Amino acid sequence: MTGSLHDELCGRRILVVEDERLIALDIQDILERWGCIVVGPVATATAALALIADECPDSAILDVHLDGESSEPVAVALQASGRSFLVMSAYPRNHLTGALSIAPLLSKPVDEKKLGQELSTVIRDARP
Repeated sequence: MTGSLHDELCGRRILVVEDERLIALDIQDILERWGCIVVGPVATATAALALIADECPDSAILDVHLDGESSEPVAVALQASGRSFLVMSAYPRNHLTGALSIAPLLSKPVDEKKLGQELSTVIRDARP
């Protein structure tokens, strides 16, 4: 990742909401190499909502389907609190609804370069 992207992400608190453990660990590893503080990862909407309230992440990376439940409530909570987020899913955009449908969408598997660019953009463009 370029120096400027690294500078924008270093020290940022990023919530990772992903129910597939290996993918969550991969994302966590990437974020930590960039100097981010990883909140989670968590695999349920309930756990994510608790961390939003308790840990005040700057941004989040959300999987769409979490072991049979939607991450939509998490997206709504992030949106309501003015926090940025992006969606990472194997599903195409037309499968996304509500707050999930307006967020930047990255396809699985993780593309490190795209993740860095999109995460940097959503953080930069977030409301103060």
